[in-house]
Amino acid sequence: MALIYAVKLVDEYDRAVFKQALENLPVDVRNKAARYRKEADAVREIVSAVLKRIVACQVNGIGLHRVEFLRDGYGKPSLKEFPDFHFNVSHSHAWVVCAVSAEGPVGIDIEMIGKAEEGVARMCLTPKELHEWFGQPKDQRDTYFLKLWTLKESYVKATGKGLAENLSSLETIKEGESFRMARQGLVDTDRSLRMVSFDPAYQMAICTAVQDIPINRVDMSMNELMLGFIGLQSGSR
Repeated sequence: MALIYAVKLVDEYDRAVFKQALENLPVDVRNKAARYRKEADAVREIVSAVLKRIVACQVNGIGLHRVEFLRDGYGKPSLKEFPDFHFNVSHSHAWVVCAVSAEGPVGIDIEMIGKAEEGVARMCLTPKELHEWFGQPKDQRDTYFLKLWTLKESYVKATGKGLAENLSSLETIKEGESFRMARQGLVDTDRSLRMVSFDPAYQMAICTAVQDIPINRVDMSMNELMLGFIGLQSGSR
């Protein structure tokens, strides 16, 4: 089973609780959040940092003091001492999501639907995908592009290549309700992708090592998230 933890960012939340949670985050996380010019960007960064720590504790049954994240040469994060704990975080505008799987690497990407520019599409899509994109009714092109984009992003996040991967070298192959990814005609049969029904204003895709793996969604409010984090911090003292 894969889990998707989701937190919706709202304007009205307990800022005192939020500040207390922030003070319990590592210095490097606080410094990174402080560098953002826009408050909304800083909030997304903080919520992402808190969410992955809470998930790490809940899934592995550990205290916060044991949570230490590492990064490999491509920047892919992992939880020290827990190599079988596979997770990935994504955020866009009002949502922060974290996918978790015990069945191998997982990648997730969420994007708010916006205008799909032709120049960007030409850089990210294969000739076949670009032809399919142009073939869509104009009022569906934005959604169609974001579907392909999130599928590719979830894939490169699962493989750990991230920004090192050229998205135009990857081609989505539909298989029933799911997808595979191909590179230069070679299909990756070790990973399965699918679109996840979420918020109609967003597109979200997940990449897992198991096809048709059951997916459960866990929603948390900002206040619930921050109070939970403070409780974990108190319990680790």
